[in-house]
Amino acid sequence: MVKTIEEAVEQLKRDPTRPVRARVGDLTIEVTAIAEKGSGGSAASVFAELGPWEGETTEEVLAILAEARHRGGQRPVPDL
Repeated sequence: MVKTIEEAVEQLKRDPTRPVRARVGDLTIEVTAIAEKGSGGSAASVFAELGPWEGETTEEVLAILAEARHRGGQRPVPDL
């Protein structure tokens, strides 16, 4: 455990894959580094890269949604 936030940051710079605990006053904190994902551009460019949808047609999706509304829009959720 390090004694300052600055020491925690330095330790994270050496090994960003491991969280670092620091004692700040009467608090113990854990600091982690997160990997930032670069922006892949616009949503349009991401969808263009994925290509056309090859699943249900618009009519099929609307039928699925209509059936769900008809049933009250509730379904059982498995235990987590």
